[in-house]
Amino acid sequence: MALGSRTISLSTSLTLCVALGILLHTTTSPAAPPGPRIGLVLGGGGARGIAHIGVLKVLEEMRIPIACIAGTSMGSLVGGVYASGVPLDEITARLSDIDWDDLFTDDPPRNEKPFRAKRDDFENLFHLELGQRGTEVLMPPGSTAGYKFEFLLREMVARNGNFANQDFDHLPIPYRAMATNIENGTSKEFREGDLVKAMRASMSVPGAIAPVEIDGVLYVDGGLLQNLPVAAARGTCADVVIVVDVGSGLLARTELNSALGISLQMVNVLMAQNVRESIESLGPDDVLISPALGDFSAANFAESMTLVGTGEAAARGKADQLRRFSVSAEDYQAWRASVTARLPTVPPVTEVRVATSGKRVNPKVLEGELARQPGIDLRSHPESDFSLENLNTRLEQVYGRGDFERMDYHVVDRQGTRTVEVQGVEKSWGPNYLKFGLGLASDSDQTRFDASASHRSTWINSLGAEWRNDLQIGYRDQLTSEFYQPFTSDSGIFIAPRLDLQREPIVYYLNGKRIGDYRVNHARAHLDFGVQNKYGEVRIGAFAGQLHAEEDFGLFPFVPDFDLNQVGYNVQITFDQIDSPSFGRNGVLAQFSSFGTVEEWGSEDDYNKTELFLLGAKSVGDHAIQLAGYLGDSLYGDLPNYDPLLLGGFLRGSGYRMDELLGNNVAMARAVYSYKVAALPPPLGRGVYVGASLEATQASLGIDLKSDKEIRPSASVFVGADTFLGPAYLAFGHAFSDDNPNAVYILLGTP
Repeated sequence: MALGSRTISLSTSLTLCVALGILLHTTTSPAAPPGPRIGLVLGGGGARGIAHIGVLKVLEEMRIPIACIAGTSMGSLVGGVYASGVPLDEITARLSDIDWDDLFTDDPPRNEKPFRAKRDDFENLFHLELGQRGTEVLMPPGSTAGYKFEFLLREMVARNGNFANQDFDHLPIPYRAMATNIENGTSKEFREGDLVKAMRASMSVPGAIAPVEIDGVLYVDGGLLQNLPVAAARGTCADVVIVVDVGSGLLARTELNSALGISLQMVNVLMAQNVRESIESLGPDDVLISPALGDFSAANFAESMTLVGTGEAAARGKADQLRRFSVSAEDYQAWRASVTARLPTVPPVTEVRVATSGKRVNPKVLEGELARQPGIDLRSHPESDFSLENLNTRLEQVYGRGDFERMDYHVVDRQGTRTVEVQGVEKSWGPNYLKFGLGLASDSDQTRFDASASHRSTWINSLGAEWRNDLQIGYRDQLTSEFYQPFTSDSGIFIAPRLDLQREPIVYYLNGKRIGDYRVNHARAHLDFGVQNKYGEVRIGAFAGQLHAEEDFGLFPFVPDFDLNQVGYNVQITFDQIDSPSFGRNGVLAQFSSFGTVEEWGSEDDYNKTELFLLGAKSVGDHAIQLAGYLGDSLYGDLPNYDPLLLGGFLRGSGYRMDELLGNNVAMARAVYSYKVAALPPPLGRGVYVGASLEATQASLGIDLKSDKEIRPSASVFVGADTFLGPAYLAFGHAFSDDNPNAVYILLGTP
């Protein structure tokens, strides 16, 4: 009896083992239809990788089941999203809707950034921000942090759960992503972990997109060593492979005429070598598909969806070889059903919280930014459903503060619920920052040149205090040092003591001829109070200082020198919801300032200088119209000769010399049309434009500042570029007045 019992137990155990084996097999791969197991290899190629979608479309039409996918760079994106169970039509629709320029730009739309982060747009500073620690100058790790790519990928693979650690063999279609360990120069095959991080690492083009740190190791684009991961597909599942090569090949000799061209060719040589080795490893049963992409640029994402058809054509050209892998409709539907059945059950998000691993930035900043947002802050809005799209959009806006290298989050699953832990990764090159810049302005009579530098020391205390120093040397010399102290971490209310030293020439013209100028120097100490947010800033303050004005009119000193004490006030109100102050295409910018000295307070002069500038812009496609107006006047007292209102120059009275029109009250209206003729890659700028303007100005002229009611119409035509160095223009202006002055302008920045 005992022996019988043992026999029954043994047979039962064998049955359980067999059943367990079958269960394990079904959980590690989709149902295998008849025929060889097919591995799909999707190579890297930047924008050229969109052709992979066309190939996948044909494979579905021909009912070819894919047992596993291995991808590199753009191939890892298309392959990883498809392997996670996203239907091909949905992938196509989502990629078609992407604003690629925005995706490669870390900043949110400019109107979502706080005003303090917009200030540099009004200065002659390059967009490149360097770090400073002691005597060391630090560079950012890439021109793009790439966090928006992660957000896009997380939304696209949301149905697979965004689990922090998963076995890629358990995806609906088993998957491998290739990256390069930049620390030791070896290839990395990701088989498990965070799916989105693996895809993002595979796409990190060195120098363009910052490396990804995974488990303490930095990874960049896998194409450097494995652009066609044939071995990874064979090692995962494949009896045969279908390989799609979308690489760009080598540059022609005519393109090797710059340091950039040589650098790109070095990368291409590395890729070409490993691609050649992968292709040579193919056997007679394998299929190589090489879409005819010609010289289509790997960076041309804006037109990349046109390559879907190219991928289709290439796959159809291999139909005879692919047909042997086709299965019956019944078998294919069974395989598709098994793929869908492997989608996991995703727990609901019950909490969003902020990680506190930062060293400088107060985590309450992130908490405050996320608070009171339906679909994000589930503590304040427990009745709302969590929205990944809302979270991603909000974190992009938080990034615009300028405190973080990138925004990140991961999912923590506990007992059937999940928490999203948000982290703002502080800039590795902070907390002290340097920017440099140049300003150049030339008309028919003069050339002005300025060199600028800016230093910021951030997060001096837990409320986000900042010490900023700006230096400009050249036509106008200026040094400004300001300590900005918020009252709370999220209110925007601040106090800002400021020191301002400035030397500026004021040129006087008579009948179009330069007759002399003032050299005006002032030193002032300010104390400002204000509030700022994404809409703009209100700033009110008082100042005290000294002014020295020295005339240089030759033998006929029309105006005296001045040495005097000044005490007064300043009011500045800015509403800034324009997409670009220089090449505005959509939005509104309004600036009001009122500066005055007050004799009763101890000032030796007594006058007011008030200015209002309004700008509105609207675009349709590549066409844009700007309407702008400017008024300057004195609310009391006449403006002194050492502080007149100024007009003249490009778009400020085109045809006249810069600052030729001056007086006690001035006015200007203008309309500008521009057409975007070309887009610039995001690291280099926004676009190249051609355009024209119509303007009307009115100003009192001459050194006696007598009122002149004559309206002076003018016009200009220009070519401009919005670059990382700042706005650049080549323009011709003509004024319709008695002497019909003309001017050719060359400008970089706004001197």
